[in-house]
Amino acid sequence: MRARGLFLLTAMLAAGGCDYIASPDDLLDPDAISIAMILVAGERQAHLLAGHPHRTVLEPPPTVTATLVGPGWRAALTHDADLDDGCGGGPTDWPMPKVCLNAELPEPIRNEATYRLEGVGPKGSFTGEAVVPAAPTIQAPVDTVWLPGPQDAIRIPIRYHASAQVGTLRPEVLQTVGGSTGTRSEWVNVIPRNLDVSGREETIKWSYERNLQRASLHLLGIGQLYTLYWKLDGTHIPWPKAGVSGNGVYGYFDGSAKSRPIEIRLKDEG
Repeated sequence: MRARGLFLLTAMLAAGGCDYIASPDDLLDPDAISIAMILVAGERQAHLLAGHPHRTVLEPPPTVTATLVGPGWRAALTHDADLDDGCGGGPTDWPMPKVCLNAELPEPIRNEATYRLEGVGPKGSFTGEAVVPAAPTIQAPVDTVWLPGPQDAIRIPIRYHASAQVGTLRPEVLQTVGGSTGTRSEWVNVIPRNLDVSGREETIKWSYERNLQRASLHLLGIGQLYTLYWKLDGTHIPWPKAGVSGNGVYGYFDGSAKSRPIEIRLKDEG
């Protein structure tokens, strides 16, 4: 996934909660580690964010080795990737010593396939298992949306569907803006941030920016395990096993999938 896409996924996933909380034993253990990993259907890279949430940022990151097991293949997550690229949606802004591991995969991540995670951290081995959900669909509009021209805000009514495998459904908008120094592409904040996974219709809104050239809208469906992890309702003690288990290890391992994109253009663009 390119850096821009990872940046938005990072912002959305990290916004789901603000604390890493585990069992009382883990809270007292400076060697405990958190794992954050979201597989993205269609991507040929996988990223894993590992951190010591109970240590200061000046201390060294955890030493972690991990392998992703797919349908008939294994891929080691070894490369120390740039945290500024978002690390596949992990909460990289969390103030803790952390490391991002990634791997080039022999094939793209598949929808509705099961993946396993095998690893070793400071406290011993850990494992995980996740199923990548079916991609959500945008049923309407079915083609390019043409905007009449400059306006205060962009509003795109959509009709959509998400499978029962999806626990969190979020719209993503990437817009291209022109200027005297050229063009830039940027992810924008949209309303609502979450869609009702059992819903059918919604209007996606975001602020209009001068010199907008085009935009692209799609829906990101994230699995039930990630959704469970960030469900901060105070009932999960210890913290739920959201796809990752092991001594001194907690966090989430899940899959996600994107709908087809809807292109948005201005009528006077030609």
